[in-house]
Parts: sequence; C-alpha cells; structure tokens
Amino acid sequence: MTSNKHNLLLVGALIVGSSASGACQRSPQEAHNDGVEAQREADKKIEEARQSASDKIAQANKTAAEATDEARKEAAKAQAAANEKIRAANREVSGTHSEVRDWAQKKLDDVDNLIDSATTKAQTAAPKAKAQFNSAIEDVKKERDTLQQEIAVLESRAGDALDKDKQDFTQRVDRVKDHIRNIQKAL
Repeated sequence: MTSNKHNLLLVGALIVGSSASGACQRSPQEAHNDGVEAQREADKKIEEARQSASDKIAQANKTAAEATDEARKEAAKAQAAANEKIRAANREVSGTHSEVRDWAQKKLDDVDNLIDSATTKAQTAAPKAKAQFNSAIEDVKKERDTLQQEIAVLESRAGDALDKDKQDFTQRVDRVKDHIRNIQKAL
C-alpha cells in the first residue's frame, strides 16, 4: 500500500507539473492578441491625452478672446467718457454762448453720445458687421459735421426765421439719430 500511495503521489506530481508547464506556454495567436490589445490601450491613452490637450488649448483661446473683447469694450467706454469731457471743456473754453448755440450744441451732443454708444457696441461685433458699421457711421459723422457748421447760421437768425430754422434743425438731428439707431440695430 505504501508503494501505491507513493505511485499515486508520483503520478499526481507529474500531472500537476505537466499542466503547469502547459499553462506557461501560449500559442503565437494568444501572444499576438495580447500585443494588439496592448497597442489598443496605448492608442486610447494617446487619443485621450491629445483630446485633453486640445480641450485645454480651446479653453485658453476662448478665455483670451473674452479678455480681448472685454478690453475693447472698456477702451470704447473710456473713449466715450473722454469725448463727453472734451465736449464739455470745449463749451466752457468758448466762454458764454448764446442761448441758441447752447440749445443746438446740446442736440448735437445727443447725436455724439449716440455715435459713441454705437461705436462701443460695434467693438464686439463680427468683422463683417463691424466693417459695414464703420462705413455707415462715417456718413453719419459727415451729417453731424454739417449740422455743427449750421449752428453759426442759427445764431444769426431771429424771430420767425429762427423758429423755423430751429424746427428744421431739430428734424434733421432726429433723422441723424434715427440713422444711428438703424445702424446700431444691424450690429
């Protein structure tokens, strides 16, 4: 019996040894499949890294564009405020204006404020809309300059002629304001 036990143990050891050595040896197909899987994993990680980098670059570009737009808005607002101070200073330097001159200049100041506001809004417009705005606002500025020159004519009028000229001036100022508003709506 001891010999049978010994034989059984010996046979069992051989079976375990042969099955263990069989598990260590893989077929070439299995090795190839493991290599393909490892490459897939590597490709996946590379793509994830590329996508992450691309997302970070896109976010950085967006942040930079937003900062640039904000800076443009602030610059336009600062310019509008400076323009208003310059107009006020020009009125003070000129000394005492006649009532008609003050009245007309206030109307033109309203036009200037609308131009400044529209220009501020145009700073953030798309390039094509901004180009159209710049072209249209030049025409408005020419109309505004013409009105500025006519203030001297208004000062020389009196009575009914002055009343009629003031009414005409007001209508022309209103048309210029409407023109500015229409241009601004297109932004």
